Amino acid sequence: MRKFLVNNWIVLTIGLALIASMGMAIQNKSTIEENSKLQQQAEKVKERTKEILSETMHGLDIGLRGFALTKEEKMLEPYKKAIEKNKAIFSELEFLLETQSYPHRVDLKAIRAEVDSYISFCNQMIEVAREDSSTNQIASMLREDRGYSVWKKYDDFSRPLFEFEDNIYQKALSNYNGAIRGNLILQVCVVILVLPALALFMVRLKRERIGRQSLLLEVEQNDRKYVFNPGTERTTDAKVVIGSSINNVRAASDFIKAMATGNYDVEWNGLTTQNEILNEETLAGNLIDLREKLKRVKRDDEQRNWVNEGLAQFSEMVRNNQSNAQELANRCVSYLSRYLNAQQCSLFVLEGEEFDQHLKLTACYAFDKKKWVDKKIELGCGLIGQAFLEGDVMYLKDIPQGYTKITSGLGDSTPKHLVIVPLKYDIHTVAVVEIASFNFFEEHHINFLKKAGEFLASAISKLTDNLQNEESAGTVSNQ
Repeated sequence: MRKFLVNNWIVLTIGLALIASMGMAIQNKSTIEENSKLQQQAEKVKERTKEILSETMHGLDIGLRGFALTKEEKMLEPYKKAIEKNKAIFSELEFLLETQSYPHRVDLKAIRAEVDSYISFCNQMIEVAREDSSTNQIASMLREDRGYSVWKKYDDFSRPLFEFEDNIYQKALSNYNGAIRGNLILQVCVVILVLPALALFMVRLKRERIGRQSLLLEVEQNDRKYVFNPGTERTTDAKVVIGSSINNVRAASDFIKAMATGNYDVEWNGLTTQNEILNEETLAGNLIDLREKLKRVKRDDEQRNWVNEGLAQFSEMVRNNQSNAQELANRCVSYLSRYLNAQQCSLFVLEGEEFDQHLKLTACYAFDKKKWVDKKIELGCGLIGQAFLEGDVMYLKDIPQGYTKITSGLGDSTPKHLVIVPLKYDIHTVAVVEIASFNFFEEHHINFLKKAGEFLASAISKLTDNLQNEESAGTVSNQ
């Protein structure tokens, strides 16, 4: 037994290492899956919580106001759908928070009770709207602003909840990354364990002169095939073969350690355009591929964080200024221009009656200065009018000198890149944002503009509805 262990200790060591590697790989796989599920669960809780305002409250207000103005039952569809979605939202939140053992689940019951109370009040307003031919009583009930109580309860509920979910997400992300790093470290350890075996093989090759060259050639071939192929002439020199193999393993170890510390600019010494094709299937090539994938993951995370942070700031700004249309417009174009590092930004809002609608320039910023320009654009005219009718984002690159002076709403400046984003509320376009920059607009920039546009479109639509309600109320009062 002792002789067997002495003669086969290398094989046994490698076997144990592989078994340990497999065991840890299975454990890390389970950890990765579990923490990925926790991250998704945290995101779902936040998403469902936001739907209390975006789906339930928004749908209730749209349906109620539409019915109060028109007295048509079909206008209550958003209202009914909001009530249906409200039950599903709270049911799922109760299940998720119970699963997470959230300590403040009583706050969920409080916000649910507040929403139910608001729904009851809305039902009263609907009955009043059915019986009252005028809008005086319904307008009076609307001015009570019962929705503020819901928003206050929501704010008290959502802030600690979002902090709780963010902690769950970050902890899960940390465990997830730890499992990935564990896999990398494990592979490094397995590679390092091979070094004594290689050294022993070299000693035996020296003692066995007959098989020396063939065995050295085999080692070099495997090293070129699996680790790194420099594309140079083959050799059977023992020192060269062993040195190259050790350097490759060390290079692999250093490469992995660099990536584990977040250095994704690390290079494999000796890898050139001439031997790149030879290393497509080697460890060096695989590590290069892994590095590029990790770069993309890091870039995607940074872009996603940039979008989320911008949307959070933008939505907060819209919420704080949604009572003043001009102030809202000015702050929005200023924020978008600065956040996107753009040189110019304009907001065109739909105005006029049904047969005499046009886009009016409501706010314009250029080079960090507010521009006061009186400009109207007919629907379908120029790039802005065309983008409004088509309802799609329009992106122009490498604009020639003087081009924007003719076709855009930005005056005499000539930026290199121009993006026009229709702002949609529900299915209707209520405004258009035009941004020009000397810098390239990437995909996540445009995605940010689309999502930010939804917040701004909602605010503009609400302001327009409020103005129409006030005008209607004033007209009825004068009569």
